[in-house]
Amino acid sequence: MGWITTTLWLNYLAIRHAAKRIAPETQPVWISIAALVTSFSPVITQQLGHPQLLSLFLIGPILWLCHRLIQEPPVDFTISDWLLLGSWLLANGFFNIYIFVYACYGVLIASAIHLSKRFHQHRFRLKHGQRLWVHTTLLLACIGLNVTIYLPYLQTLKTFGKRDIGEIINNLPKIASWLFGSDQWLLQPPLTAANTNPDWVYGAEQELFPGWSLLILFAAVLLTAIAQRKASPNPLRIWLIAIGAMVILSLSFKGFSLWIIISKLLPGASSLRASSRVAMVIVLYAAPAIALAAGYWQRRGIQRWQPIAALLALIGSFVGIWPKGQPSFSLTAWQQENNAISAALSTSDCDLFWHEWSDQPPWRGQVMAMHAQRRTGIPTLNGYSGHFPKTDWPYAEPSGIGAYSWLALSKPEQHHRLKPAHGKEKTRCIVNYDTSLQEARIRTIKDHQGIPSELETRSEPNQIIYAATGIEAGKDLNQRLYVRSKPRDGDWSAWTLLIRDGQPIPAERGDYQITHIAKRGNRLEITDSNSKEGMSYIWIVDKKTGVFVSQIPKAIKKL
Repeated sequence: MGWITTTLWLNYLAIRHAAKRIAPETQPVWISIAALVTSFSPVITQQLGHPQLLSLFLIGPILWLCHRLIQEPPVDFTISDWLLLGSWLLANGFFNIYIFVYACYGVLIASAIHLSKRFHQHRFRLKHGQRLWVHTTLLLACIGLNVTIYLPYLQTLKTFGKRDIGEIINNLPKIASWLFGSDQWLLQPPLTAANTNPDWVYGAEQELFPGWSLLILFAAVLLTAIAQRKASPNPLRIWLIAIGAMVILSLSFKGFSLWIIISKLLPGASSLRASSRVAMVIVLYAAPAIALAAGYWQRRGIQRWQPIAALLALIGSFVGIWPKGQPSFSLTAWQQENNAISAALSTSDCDLFWHEWSDQPPWRGQVMAMHAQRRTGIPTLNGYSGHFPKTDWPYAEPSGIGAYSWLALSKPEQHHRLKPAHGKEKTRCIVNYDTSLQEARIRTIKDHQGIPSELETRSEPNQIIYAATGIEAGKDLNQRLYVRSKPRDGDWSAWTLLIRDGQPIPAERGDYQITHIAKRGNRLEITDSNSKEGMSYIWIVDKKTGVFVSQIPKAIKKL
């Protein structure tokens, strides 16, 4: 917590220092407001769960150098300055590749403006500048450190492969994303999950509303730029061009984005899944524009009203970034659960385990297993990362039977390098934690050729209970449910046993009966209806393994 607080304040101080250098004539209170609404914008502070993304204070020096790039005469930006700018960019890589890549994005836009001025003025000669050797040495040191940091990451690409460009484009900001956010803020955004059409906002981490205070100030900046459009020189206009380009080039519209072109110019951009995080850097680039516009406001305002206007703006800035509450959790409960799981695994003969969680988000269950793995040294099928194993790894499905079925049936060894503990002769376990008893329980999986015994389909159905085009359901003599499907121009697949909570789903379920089955990609939607009660449940089932994923209740007409 101390590091997060320190980081956020360093961000504020760095952005404020840069804004002061960029707009030296602007009053300190407006400089503070510009730094406050950007460095503490909801776009940034909502990343408290990803503290590695919060170290943005090295963006401050980059903002100042970008200002020099787009405002000063081109000949004044020397080779030494370019080396220094490159060093600051690489220094961001010490913290996180996202910060590095999106800092490069901002510099790319500023560099394009700078080069256009050079070509327009026919100024192609580069001066050496001061401290050339110092900055050269600094850049080489930063390159060496980044190579050391990212070599292990580059090795993982050999295992996982490159990120699919479609996933990156899908996760870029949408137009509506800039108005979409969480309802945790004192002043809620125009769009939230409760009132937004899913077709408007989709993809990972799309809560990009920058806060009402920043939005109002930026609207004032735009009005100021229009009013000062004939002014020369006009640094505000050039900053707005840069910000506008950053927003437009990073937008995704129904799968189309110019980012496909831009990303080829940015080292590492092809590996970033949560591409919407580019908004963090775009918001910080708004600070110079606000600081410059505030200089116009104070010159045009009535002297006696300026302190009142500044005070109201400062209060409004705090209100615009203030949360109603931040997420929290019990560290004691977490440690107790982790200790119990780790102790149970340590005294077992498990060679491989799966943590079967309940009543919690999937990421928590996955991370809990990772902590237990680090403490016990026993490999786990669980995990949480920006890279998921291929062929539908069951990230959101707690079932241990489903996880081991995936391992046996999806042939992950065809796509990834597997550790020896993933071999079929190893002892496989499922561990779960009972919150009421505060104890962890372990059960060993019985398997045949790596396939859990619960999924063995040697006993085929003796009665068909549902039939439709290309899909059938049946039950065997042990009253267990099966399904099979048939492609349009193919043969019937083998029967798949339906599994829920590690056990076969019984064919006899009171007055419930299967009334409809639909194929949806890698899933089956099985409607289980009770016409007497006027209720049905749509089961979501993995088509390959037969493992129950979830269900959706739906009221129906009573008969």
